[in-house]
Amino acid sequence: MEPIKDILEHLNITDECTTIEAKRGSEIDTSIMETICAFSNEPGLGGGLIVLGVVKDESALFQNYIVEGITNPDKLQLDIKILPSTADI
Repeated sequence: MEPIKDILEHLNITDECTTIEAKRGSEIDTSIMETICAFSNEPGLGGGLIVLGVVKDESALFQNYIVEGITNPDKLQLDIKILPSTADI
């Protein structure tokens, strides 16, 4: 796994792509679940990287992703584990 410094540098140079997504991560919402499904089901992709607690600075002149952090990583981890089994399908 790459250090977060390298991941942020990659995001700032190339933006999000087919194998990396940056998410605020204040909660596990539909956007995060859709990204998990996409990374899990895209043939030949081999997964992807979701970076939680990182946001794009929309006020910056040049593309700039910054670490915002997350307040309760244990809850997010538990929600990622539990939500797929409780989703209405």
